[in-house]
Amino acid sequence: MVKIENIKKRFSGRDVLDGADMLVRKGEAVALIGPSGSGKTTLIRAINGFVVPDSGKVIVGDKEINYKNKESLRQTRKKIGMIYQLFNLVERASALENVMAGALGRLDNGVNLISSTIGLFHKKERDNAMELLKFVGIEDKAFERVDRLSGGQKQRVAVARALMQDPELLLADEPIANLDPKTSRKILDLLLRINMEKGITMICVLHHLDTVTDNFNRVVALKNGSICFDGETHNLTHNHIHDIYEFEEENVEETRCLAA
Repeated sequence: MVKIENIKKRFSGRDVLDGADMLVRKGEAVALIGPSGSGKTTLIRAINGFVVPDSGKVIVGDKEINYKNKESLRQTRKKIGMIYQLFNLVERASALENVMAGALGRLDNGVNLISSTIGLFHKKERDNAMELLKFVGIEDKAFERVDRLSGGQKQRVAVARALMQDPELLLADEPIANLDPKTSRKILDLLLRINMEKGITMICVLHHLDTVTDNFNRVVALKNGSICFDGETHNLTHNHIHDIYEFEEENVEETRCLAA
């Protein structure tokens, strides 16, 4: 589903990605971890085309991303849903309007796109958006302005918006970082449910190691822009954790919940 081959990216004279390789199969749910500055967000943004690698290849589905061709890039992005740490919603719009906006990425150019951008969504799109709000458990807030919702409710809206795009791949960049533990649990359960029930491939950047080990079968770790661990979560040992985060032995238990 996603194949990354030796991608490199420099920012301000620093190698943010330095020959990273990764293969994610269709239907997999992969946790992406690593210390701050290790390249996790840059890797995610290279997959959805918002960061252009200096070299290497990113293949989504069966097509290599052509970063120089806007139409080709648009077609690739139609397959990818994105969930952000800070939600990236239109605060003054309703939850329903935000979810319907997720359809813009897959609509063709022309009348459909123009009418949608001025709020004239087809009934089919509105009905679909309401179904997705029901799926994420927030249909009762459909007509509520987003700026009046809690953080957990906002993230549910963001998840529904991503699903509105009918994606084959879901990228989640620290989706629970700004939420309390109880709400984080619910959002993570929702994302894993989407992966299992809808078969949508997912790559999820996460902070907490305990969250990763408790919920994901596969973990990929980045360090200094390169993959330093890629395997089944139960094989992620304390020695691996020491290497990834450069923890001191006596601080391992205190810092297991630190990442990114």
